[in-house]
Amino acid sequence: EALAPFPSGKQKKEAQVALRNAARTFGPSSPTTSFVLEMTFKADGKTIAGAIAESVKPRQGGSGSDVKDLENLIVQGVAAKGGQATKGTIFRFDCTEEGVSVSVDGSAQGTVKSDGIGSALVDVFMDDKAVSPQLVDSCLDTWCGKDLFVAV
Repeated sequence: EALAPFPSGKQKKEAQVALRNAARTFGPSSPTTSFVLEMTFKADGKTIAGAIAESVKPRQGGSGSDVKDLENLIVQGVAAKGGQATKGTIFRFDCTEEGVSVSVDGSAQGTVKSDGIGSALVDVFMDDKAVSPQLVDSCLDTWCGKDLFVAV
């Protein structure tokens, strides 16, 4: 709905900015943006949590303790699985204006309540330095159609 104004042939960059803005602007019609990550390899909780924290930190204007709290929730969730996130482990991050809720394999770990951390995590996946440009492209294909990338 937020990307409807982009007709076929518009620049990809404009659509990516609109997608990011829509995903990080929480309101009554869209209060939450969720990311579900499925592990394709085995890794320990500290490694996963550290990588996510290092991606959030420069994008978040709040206290460093908020990012540390996010990191701790991820480590706690993986610790409950024996300390290793194996192939198929599912991480879910529900981002809102109030913060980020974390679950690991369907088990809620808690919420980091902090203004700006929800938008910062959205930016990890949606901004111009997104950790997965393929995710951004997939979202653009889904909501704008593949015609968006055709040169006119």
